[in-house]
Amino acid sequence: MRMIVIGTGPIGGIIGGRLARAGHDLTFVDVDQEHIAAIREKGLQVDIPDGSFNVKINIIFPREIQGKFDIGFIAVRSNYTPDALATVMPYLNDDGLLVSLQNGINPPLLEEKIGSNRTIGVAIRMGSTRPAPGHVQTATRGHLYVGHLHGQTTPQLEKLNALLDAVIPSEISDNISGVLWSKLTYTCLGYFGSLADASLATSCVSDLDRRMLVAFFAEVVAVGAAVGARFIPLAEYNPPDFHPSNFFDKRLAAVNQLAKGWKPDDRKGPLRQILRGIKTEVDYTLGHVVREGDRIKIPTPLCRELLEMIHELETGKRQLGIQNYAELRTAGNSRLK
Repeated sequence: MRMIVIGTGPIGGIIGGRLARAGHDLTFVDVDQEHIAAIREKGLQVDIPDGSFNVKINIIFPREIQGKFDIGFIAVRSNYTPDALATVMPYLNDDGLLVSLQNGINPPLLEEKIGSNRTIGVAIRMGSTRPAPGHVQTATRGHLYVGHLHGQTTPQLEKLNALLDAVIPSEISDNISGVLWSKLTYTCLGYFGSLADASLATSCVSDLDRRMLVAFFAEVVAVGAAVGARFIPLAEYNPPDFHPSNFFDKRLAAVNQLAKGWKPDDRKGPLRQILRGIKTEVDYTLGHVVREGDRIKIPTPLCRELLEMIHELETGKRQLGIQNYAELRTAGNSRLK
């Protein structure tokens, strides 16, 4: 099979790099000139717990794509999904698959292009970074959940799962939407933790801040449940524990239990992007929660305010700082009035 990977960042680089090392026919596409130059000169350096490696890969700019492909992996941030689809669609075989290796709820966008049986969503549990051009790394081996949104297992899905499972632990899910929504709650937590250049262990210590986080989680989980997401337990917590139908004290206890795992030196992915002046995918993750809440008439005042604050941080209209949490709490309460 000929495979094309759109985006050679931490996810596309690590998963695609493993496939390339295994001898599969992959073409990598990126737009970062420095990244491409480094890979062409020295190969792609992939650091993983079970052994770092360097692999020579075929990496090109979008204008250089030629031929047809059997599988298109979309491994860009969610805000670039439309661009990635425009790039890959002219080169996808008539029966080719599109696979979303992304945060957020992107498979519906892929389904619009090629239908449900040729669209596969992947939920990725693996923290990863790109410390330098041509270099990607992760401290965990990772785990993948793969599935169609309709929940059925098809021959195409089985083949893809076998392909991925040979290089990274992977399993078929009949509930990929629920898995993606469960991960989305964690992604949204990352944005909550990105208002200050500090870990949640520092910025979310007071009882008021913990209670605000309880209310924030309740908004995200309530919207997901209302649109039909069947949440699964994460290693960090079980999302339904934060549903507003539970007593507040139970939800607060779940937040306090989660907080025991916070480390003072931990920095969430969105915060790293904000510090580097990189536009985040907030509009397609946290923003998705707000839009779905509007559609089904569920208020999301804290999510909406946090979304605006992240926009302001991205554009320089707001500075990182602990004071942002007091403002978020005040603004969230005022939006409920």
